Amino acid sequence: MSDQTLNLEFTEFDLPNGLHCILYQDNTKPNVCVMPAYQVGSKDEVKGQKGIAHLFEHMMFQGSENVSKTGHFDSVMKAGGTCNAFTGFDSTVYFDLLPSNKLELALWLESDRMNSLNITQTNLDNQISVVLEEKKQVMDNIPYGTMTSNYLMNVFKGSQYEISVIGLEEDIKSFTVKEALNFHNNYYSPENCVLMISGDINIEKTKDLINKYFGSINKKNLIQREENIITELKKNDSMTVEDNVQLSIVSVCFQIPGEESREDFDLEYFTEIIANRESSRLHKKYVYEKNLFKSVHANKICLKEAGILIIFAMLNPGTDTEQAAKILNDEVKLFYESEINDREFERIRNQLEFRDVTKNLIMNNISIETVKNYMNFKDTSLINSSFKKFSKVTKADVKETVKRYLIDRNNFTLNYIPKIKIQ
Repeated sequence: MSDQTLNLEFTEFDLPNGLHCILYQDNTKPNVCVMPAYQVGSKDEVKGQKGIAHLFEHMMFQGSENVSKTGHFDSVMKAGGTCNAFTGFDSTVYFDLLPSNKLELALWLESDRMNSLNITQTNLDNQISVVLEEKKQVMDNIPYGTMTSNYLMNVFKGSQYEISVIGLEEDIKSFTVKEALNFHNNYYSPENCVLMISGDINIEKTKDLINKYFGSINKKNLIQREENIITELKKNDSMTVEDNVQLSIVSVCFQIPGEESREDFDLEYFTEIIANRESSRLHKKYVYEKNLFKSVHANKICLKEAGILIIFAMLNPGTDTEQAAKILNDEVKLFYESEINDREFERIRNQLEFRDVTKNLIMNNISIETVKNYMNFKDTSLINSSFKKFSKVTKADVKETVKRYLIDRNNFTLNYIPKIKIQ
């Protein structure tokens, strides 16, 4: 492991209106990242409004009280910067990356759209069309595009994580101006926002600017969050989807604890050892030696309150989906029953620690990680210690977590197979 470590220092304070502010000063480059993150995501959507959090991310770029419809993008790009946003299950995050002498511009733009949006029927209809087209492009009309939504629907059935972030088409088409206005009034307020500013800043001057642009915003949010009840899978289940694909994919999915849990770190070792490298067990045995799989991988969907671990294999022609699912399940059991090589384990530990540290040396990543850590765990210092958690993981921890969550629990198998062509 590199002797490089993180010791990032943050300045935190609250405005009287409830806005929590986090400042990180790094004067090595003349750039600044302004990141308002709202504690609202698809998890907070009510029945009949699945997709409104993501739609609203689009609406936030449609103009506000003092900014024209394309004004936010135009202003940031003219200043030599970029801006964007993303919606998750637990939050919606906006960011402006600019030269540091344009900090005040970004604060004005963000405060204006927090305070008052230009929500018209024309803007709403336009963005509904944009989102529906996006849904077609990233889900409906591409091979295997609905896999993630099927994972969620079956592993998190009945919970607030059940529906994918992009939402349901029938709900998206039905959104009204009143619903959009209510959403902005309820969730886009100072007390439901974390404002992170990082980069080439002066702490005291930045505090003054934040107070100048956000201090007078006094919106009272009316949030009523539904409890997110995650229930364990009651039985082993499976689903087969016929899709416009050339090769079948088999995914075996397990419900696991959420991000930053001890098990989250344990399972990073498991995914690397079993599938995520050319020397991994599944690659060597089933891609190279037996030639049953074209490829194999393991990844995690990590959310605040729960997660999914997925092992998936793209099958070579002639490999049966039931055979593949049995192989994946058997290999999980074999992992638990067999020894983990000391040298392999140490190498993976070093790589995981290094990956974690280097990821968080980039300003935008620092901001995203810190905002998430504060919103989910009220602890900005987690960024400094997460890589150390990898060093605490033992081989016994990994095997115990695999047994508890991947062997002793029910799982869900999702098969994608080529559509049968009718002659």
